[in-house]
Amino acid sequence: MHVPVPLKMSVLALTACLCASCAAQTGGEQELLAALRPLKPMSKVHYSWPVPSEWRDGRGNPVCREYVRITHAFSLRGENVTSNQIDVAVSTCAAINATKPSIPCTLAINYSPWHGRFDKNLPPTDTGPTHAAELTTFQTRLQRIREWLERANRERDADVRVSAILLDSERFTVRENDAAWNEAIREKHDAIYRLSKSVFPQAKVVWYGFGAIQRTASKTGWRQAPWHSLDELHDTFVVALYRVPEIGYTREAFRRTVENARKHGTQEVTPWVALAAGHRRQTQGKPWTFSMNWDYDLVYSWRLGRELNSSWFGDRPERFAPWNAAKVVCFYPGPGDKRCPAWWKHFIAYVRGANGARTLSDLE
Repeated sequence: MHVPVPLKMSVLALTACLCASCAAQTGGEQELLAALRPLKPMSKVHYSWPVPSEWRDGRGNPVCREYVRITHAFSLRGENVTSNQIDVAVSTCAAINATKPSIPCTLAINYSPWHGRFDKNLPPTDTGPTHAAELTTFQTRLQRIREWLERANRERDADVRVSAILLDSERFTVRENDAAWNEAIREKHDAIYRLSKSVFPQAKVVWYGFGAIQRTASKTGWRQAPWHSLDELHDTFVVALYRVPEIGYTREAFRRTVENARKHGTQEVTPWVALAAGHRRQTQGKPWTFSMNWDYDLVYSWRLGRELNSSWFGDRPERFAPWNAAKVVCFYPGPGDKRCPAWWKHFIAYVRGANGARTLSDLE
């Protein structure tokens, strides 16, 4: 069993690590690196919301390298990623892959289709100029990314690939008893799926919230996420686990989504996990609010890392949850999000859980 190197890491030091320039002045980056370097890579690929700009625009960032080494992934924003950023990502992944890891590092492309060019005032049934512009822009962006990726790989004699396209499309919601409306949504999403596969045929397409069973103020307390009819082309069902310290609801949301997926002939469910953030309960107004600054007890991040990444728990779905259905995992917020000051220590706790290490006291 891996035992982490003892390290007294304060919240202040970790917060300093969110800004490269601040970290250089305070020494916080060195403390963070001292905590990351002993961590073994996780057994599953962990994608994320796009990584920090200083990682994308710089080269040789040591915190970035350790994060990618541990998670096996470098995640980028498809709408505005540049050729230089692709080059930085390929350089980072190629250097790690040269060490022959059991799981090679790859790229993920985040994109929000139907939120850009398509007129926000139009219904999904519209197929006019802004519909065409949305599809053309999406295809053009993916093709450019592929060209930049091929060039960066050639220059390094590398083979870094795009292994996932993470799509967040919350522009439309399905309607009961409105077949034409729902069919139009399906056609729009299927067009995006087909374009994704035409450019990156081996990449897993992950639609945010696809078939998710979520907590809600309904008669049963649960509902299916409203953005897809489930007739759309897809590779996986997807559920947001944004209540990490409420471990019962976390397991139940995943369990119910797996049941929904299997009912529709899909075996894989991809969770989005919120570390040090999420749906936090409150007494006024709505019963909860999404908080980007929620430093809940570290043991819950540790516990979820343990359950999601160890087949022992997935082999006991009645006791825990059918975690083996999660072949990959995604993080939101992304690594080092400046709005989420406790993110790094929760990530470290999560990874220690994933690898069976049991020490958390040095993170308090």
